Amino acid sequence: MMTFVAGSGPLLAASQEGPADSAECKELTARIVERTGARFDHFSPTRHTVFFKDPDMVLTCTTHQLTGVSLSWQASGFPPNAWFALAASAGNAVTNVDLKALEAAARKCHRLALKDKSELADLELPKAKVECQAFTRDGGAVVLDIWINDKAAQK
Repeated sequence: MMTFVAGSGPLLAASQEGPADSAECKELTARIVERTGARFDHFSPTRHTVFFKDPDMVLTCTTHQLTGVSLSWQASGFPPNAWFALAASAGNAVTNVDLKALEAAARKCHRLALKDKSELADLELPKAKVECQAFTRDGGAVVLDIWINDKAAQK
C-alpha cells in the first residue's frame, strides 16, 4: 500500500517491515533495554534504526555486519565515567564483547580522537569495532559507535 502526500512522493505504509523487525534486531533491542535501562522510543521511517530514551541511544540494524549502537555526549568533550560504563553495557548488548574490554576501548578511542586533528578515531577488537568523534571546540561533544565486527560472517 502506498500513500501519497502532495509534493512529497510516495511514503511507505506504517506496517512496512524493515531490518529492525528481524529476530536478531529484536533480540538486541531487548538486551539493550535490559542491560542499560533505556526505554524503546521509536523506529526510523525506514525501520533500519531503533531509538531509545533515558538514556538516549540508537541501534542501527542494517545487516548483521552493519549492526551497532551509538551514544553521544553533548555537555563537553569529557563524558563522566558512568557514560563510558553505559557505552560498554550497550556495546556488550550488541556484540557480547567483555564489558571491561569495551570500556577500555571506548576510553582509548575517545583519547585518540581528542588528540587527532580530524577529531576521529577507531579501534578494532575481536568481534567489535569502536568508532568515535571527540572534540572540545564550541563546548565539546563525543559520539561513540560500537559495531559488530564479525569477520567470519563477512567471508
